[in-house]
Amino acid sequence: MTTNGKLHEVTFGSQRIAFALEFRDRERLAINVHPDRTVTVVAPNGRSVQEVVDRVQKRAGWIVKQRAYFDQFHPLTPPRRFVAGETHFYLGRQYRLKLVEDAKTSVKLKGRFLWVHLPDRADAARIELLLDQWYRDHAEPIFARRLDECLRSARSLNVERPELTIRKMVKRWGSCTKGGRILLNTELVKTPPYCIEYVIMHELCHLRLHDHSPEFYRLLARCMPDWEQRKRRLECFIL
Repeated sequence: MTTNGKLHEVTFGSQRIAFALEFRDRERLAINVHPDRTVTVVAPNGRSVQEVVDRVQKRAGWIVKQRAYFDQFHPLTPPRRFVAGETHFYLGRQYRLKLVEDAKTSVKLKGRFLWVHLPDRADAARIELLLDQWYRDHAEPIFARRLDECLRSARSLNVERPELTIRKMVKRWGSCTKGGRILLNTELVKTPPYCIEYVIMHELCHLRLHDHSPEFYRLLARCMPDWEQRKRRLECFIL
């Protein structure tokens, strides 16, 4: 529909809550508050915009509380400039960039540093591309291994090993398709392993239940009793 991605707004007291609305082939309406305090709403096809706005208005108090929760982590980390000495994350730990001029390009993790070799130390765009590829190369085996571990620990789900796709995503750590494919954000490899496991288990549970109903959270709790602690840690981890 043409309304997909369009901004709408409700108010709660003196606060204005803008949200991006998207319609999809799904059964339930989902309201998401993100760490940067933005709000997105995904609604089932066929719902009217006014019906969605009314639902968001009823949840305005909860949205305000969620945004207040994320306020404690602001200001957010400024955009990366890809310069020497800058801090970057890998598996929840901080590493500093070491830039070395070299005819050959490479990225290596040594001690507490990420060493990037390239012809021009001032080429920030090239440094970003090299790091993105390094993160992706390391994410693939880590995510696959954690997926297998989650499947072993939650055999009661009785699901087949899903196809795993890795790509950069702006607002989501992970998602699940009705066809049984799990998508994970490459950036997730920057977070602690137990956060990676939480996202994977969350998406595995969606293979059984494609919503965020109370039944879904009961299923998630059976498979991962400490999921709430893991989720809170992930929410704190604003890249």
